[in-house]
Amino acid sequence: MTLHRLLARPWARTALAVPRRALATKSKTPPPFPTTPTCPAPTCACAATPELPEGFEIDRKASLNGLISNYAQHVLVCTGKDDWPSRIEEDNGGDNLAADLRELVGPKGKYSDPFHNTSTLNSSFPSSPPPKQRPELQTSSVYILPQFKYVPFLPRVSFDSVEALVRGYLQPEKLHPMHDGLSPIHRDRLLRKTAYQGLLWGVRDVSEVLVLICGHGGRDLRCGVFGPLLRDEFEKRLPEQGVEVLKGPVEAEGEAGHALEGEGSGREYAARVGLISHIGGHKFAGNVIVYLPPGLKTADGQAHPLAGHGIWYGRVEPKHVEGIVGETILKGKVIEELFRGGIKQDGEILRPIWGDIAFVLLALPLLPLLSPATPLNRDTFVPFTITAREQVSPTAFLLTVAPRPTWLERTLGFDSGFGSNWGWGLGSGSGGNGEAKTTAEVVRRAWEHGVWAVEVKQPELQVARDYTPLPPPVLSLGREPGEGGGDDGDDGGKGRGEMRFYIRRMEGGEVSGYLARLKVGDTVELRGPRWGWDLRTRLGSEGVEGDGEVKDKEKKKVVFLAGGTGIAPALQAARVVLEKPGVDMQVVWANRRREDCAGCGGGPKEKGGVVEMLEDLRQRYGDRFNYSCTVDQEGSFIDARTITRSVGLETPAPAPKRPTFSLWARGASQDSSASQEGVSAPPLPTVPVNSDGCTYHGPEKLVISDDSDARVGADTEQCQCKDADGNRVTGGKNLLMVSGPDGFIAHFTGAKVWAGGKELQGPVKGVIGDLMRRYPNLAQEWLVLKM
Repeated sequence: MTLHRLLARPWARTALAVPRRALATKSKTPPPFPTTPTCPAPTCACAATPELPEGFEIDRKASLNGLISNYAQHVLVCTGKDDWPSRIEEDNGGDNLAADLRELVGPKGKYSDPFHNTSTLNSSFPSSPPPKQRPELQTSSVYILPQFKYVPFLPRVSFDSVEALVRGYLQPEKLHPMHDGLSPIHRDRLLRKTAYQGLLWGVRDVSEVLVLICGHGGRDLRCGVFGPLLRDEFEKRLPEQGVEVLKGPVEAEGEAGHALEGEGSGREYAARVGLISHIGGHKFAGNVIVYLPPGLKTADGQAHPLAGHGIWYGRVEPKHVEGIVGETILKGKVIEELFRGGIKQDGEILRPIWGDIAFVLLALPLLPLLSPATPLNRDTFVPFTITAREQVSPTAFLLTVAPRPTWLERTLGFDSGFGSNWGWGLGSGSGGNGEAKTTAEVVRRAWEHGVWAVEVKQPELQVARDYTPLPPPVLSLGREPGEGGGDDGDDGGKGRGEMRFYIRRMEGGEVSGYLARLKVGDTVELRGPRWGWDLRTRLGSEGVEGDGEVKDKEKKKVVFLAGGTGIAPALQAARVVLEKPGVDMQVVWANRRREDCAGCGGGPKEKGGVVEMLEDLRQRYGDRFNYSCTVDQEGSFIDARTITRSVGLETPAPAPKRPTFSLWARGASQDSSASQEGVSAPPLPTVPVNSDGCTYHGPEKLVISDDSDARVGADTEQCQCKDADGNRVTGGKNLLMVSGPDGFIAHFTGAKVWAGGKELQGPVKGVIGDLMRRYPNLAQEWLVLKM
């Protein structure tokens, strides 16, 4: 029974009815600070509110109250700039402290703590000049709020200073009670260490008012328009009411070069006004945060009610500036109509509710009935239920998850449609998934892209790791699309948004160990998808059409070296590239023990779950798909001969020996069950196509790329390959892909590199790098992709 029919029944309408008299009951919760309902009308000739282009209107209907993110602190990097790229961690214009900080305290950072979130922002404030005793030293400055600390000299010659800032000032002094179950070593890692504070010189208290205005035009036009306009207005109106506006860098040293530690501006009432990067809620521009320092007094000398607070306003226009200065900065009153929220010096978020509390309370019981389930998205973790678990070896297992049923489905035992297929709009909950309104739609689009992953959260330690869903079963042998089965019928649950994962429990693995403890019926939280490579475009296989025989010279080849659970991306890749007749694929799967790949290349006749998937592909695609396995325990490993044979090169002459790679322990044998002698193929031909400037096929571009492309079907950059005459041609290269543990990838292709807060491909080194230097055609005809 659907929800439509359920609500159509008389008893349902009666049960959901709410007495009109009850809705009329009103109650107000007094806020913890003085307020004024509206902003006073201006008495000055303030600037006019600008007209914005169509599509960039300000949301003037939604309630502002409480719409702020949960952050325990803001860290403002003093850049001296007024605008930045959309994602500040991707700013390549010089030193990028924001990227370094996010690497440590960002959502996936080394010291990330979900109960002590740190928001790293760029600001237009200039940094203090280097210390007079070390004028050659490159330094940056940061504000830490609402702790009201200013760090004038953060040396940028070593990452150690960034870690000292995090360990000494940004981590909490006391952990949230949810961390009580952590081991002592994990708790210690998340706690502040005051010893690090001595490594940063000249840190002082902030005693001036800070007015922060979102002016991130590189992220949203509205803020780019309102930010500079409001900054000018504040700088005019503050002096009119007796508040000096401080400009230029903070003087952090005296004449003798001694740090002015613990000293502020020395002025009774002073303020700094600056632009900051994205803080959330562009539709409520202008966004203004007023930080009022501890110890601040009102105009009449009394203790300031908002001292030590940050007050966040939205929909601020030039006409409001005079009122904010007079009411909030001087009198300590919050303006209700503009108020989004606040933060106290101890990090407590303030979200007082003004309105009909009775209505809110009465509406709460209806929310489980009337609210659709949040779909899988890239912004928030969404709960899924484990529906199946299959142990495939002593350390590996298959886990199937499905969208968690709604309250109606759990209580009444029928499909309401909310869990996966209900078509209501979800606003911002789509989390970068376009118009997708359900998990089923998100998953369908992900499979259309081909290669993708999701983050799995370990709630006890609050860490997350990427896991690659296994593809649904291939079309049954002898059936064509549309005849039922496979992708059109038995879709492995993808029509309901189900996902299946191949997981190996690793010693010390935080997330894999957690997943290994879960059982059917337990809940696991996922976020995503994260798009992987667009393999079709990189192969150029979209240009190979038709069902007839494809000429050998038109064929493309994919070779995939998979270590352990790296077989999951290989299976995804196979699903994508074998759709077209002009592509052949070979997978070489390295395992530690025979039971991890039971049934592959000998051993037990009964095949493991993953080997069954590989065998299904071979039966479906015949000679176009081949796979083989190596097993550390049996002395078989992947080596250079495996690779040269797989890519069609002649077996190389004796070369400088390089050790073979054992998945968990270094092997000494040069023999490989995956690299037996066979008939050598001729050298690869050279094709006169210039791909240097192409995003998809240029090796130089690949070095500075991460392991993702824009979603297939979106407005993506086109291939830029050209022929000898400079004409655009459809490019394409063979793909040599490597996926597995970090050591596995580093051995064969060189490690990935971190730059600008992102993990990039980096140059090709290792075994394959050696082969490319010996065989230039290998570099010309093949793209090496590190997964």
